[in-house]
Amino acid sequence: MKTLRDPYGGGEYVVVPPLRPDVAVIHGRRGDREGGVVVLGGRTDRLLALAAKRTIAQVEELVAPKRLRPYQDEVYIAPIHIDAVVVAPGGAHPTACPGKYDLDDGHLQEYLASAQDPDSFDRYVKRCITGPENHEAYLKEVGRGDLWKARSIGWRG
Repeated sequence: MKTLRDPYGGGEYVVVPPLRPDVAVIHGRRGDREGGVVVLGGRTDRLLALAAKRTIAQVEELVAPKRLRPYQDEVYIAPIHIDAVVVAPGGAHPTACPGKYDLDDGHLQEYLASAQDPDSFDRYVKRCITGPENHEAYLKEVGRGDLWKARSIGWRG
């Protein structure tokens, strides 16, 4: 950290260099095969993608590029800022993907309760993180298999 004097008002401010993460993992509503992603506008996903050296975007669905237009509450992230797009319906769980599914408060409460002691946390990790074979199996394990929908991979250009 350094201090700088404001050349206009004379005040002194503490400044820090910008963060440049090696990798950012963001969650988007839609993505395309070219690497474009649409995310919720009020979140920091776009800033993370712009700041990181590499960005992996998990998306609820893969759509044709011409269908990747952002709606009013969304922003578009250009392919130049995205290194990989992974189709992961329900990928924001147990947090929310507004317009798709809500916050899973019961699951978050379970997580918080399990974090109170090492044994219960180990059981949680085995059940929800290291135990399931894949994301679809995780969603089924936590009772949210309904979030896993058919992947929208194919289309006619």
